[in-house]
Amino acid sequence: MINLLKSDGYRIVKSSLCFYSISGLILLGAFFGFLGSSSTDTAKDLIESGLSNGSMLIPIFLTNIFMVCWGHDFNYRVVNNSLIAGVSRKTFFLSKVVLTFLLTLLFVSVYAVSLMVTTILLKGGFPLDVAIKPFLVQLPLYLAASCLGICLFNVFQASYTSVAAFIAIAFIGDTILSNIISNYFEKFDVLLDTLFFSNLRSITDLTVFTSEQLQTALLSSLIYGLIALAVSFNVFRNREFK
Repeated sequence: MINLLKSDGYRIVKSSLCFYSISGLILLGAFFGFLGSSSTDTAKDLIESGLSNGSMLIPIFLTNIFMVCWGHDFNYRVVNNSLIAGVSRKTFFLSKVVLTFLLTLLFVSVYAVSLMVTTILLKGGFPLDVAIKPFLVQLPLYLAASCLGICLFNVFQASYTSVAAFIAIAFIGDTILSNIISNYFEKFDVLLDTLFFSNLRSITDLTVFTSEQLQTALLSSLIYGLIALAVSFNVFRNREFK
């Protein structure tokens, strides 16, 4: 698996596959920093609003990760060649999941650092825990979103269909589910606290979340992520690569 990760890392660096996305995240962090500086009084407010606003657009950048890790290998028969070379399906799948997670952590960290640097320039210094705490709480939710993307890329045959489905779910999926649950399945309204794209936007202000709500959000994201990975691996394991 290490050799597969090294190979993918070399390919990504050599071809600058994530360069434009990372550059975009740096600019996005600076943009939301400047945008929030006029409407917030403190560095804490600016960080919280920036992390919340960023969570609405970062899923678009995550699709670049899915294309690099999964779309490229499916479209250019890299999977076929690896399996023929003797790499097991389990090892190949696991290496792509690890790579997806690593790039997700990189993307989210780049945005957060850009936002923090902009905040320091505009508001002056601030305690690091003001930014670190909401950032760390968001990370499991972003990883759960990555698991969803992995699932979509394994279930659908066409990469661009998977990208479109992921973006649609990220932007309107939670709204549709919320309306359905609120109007037709009121007994299951507890599920409203487990919608991780909605939680991504609201969880940055930890003062309004009780410990129970926070635990529910984090635990549900873990469960959804594991389910998505289980479905993904089952599809990948039984898929015919021609």
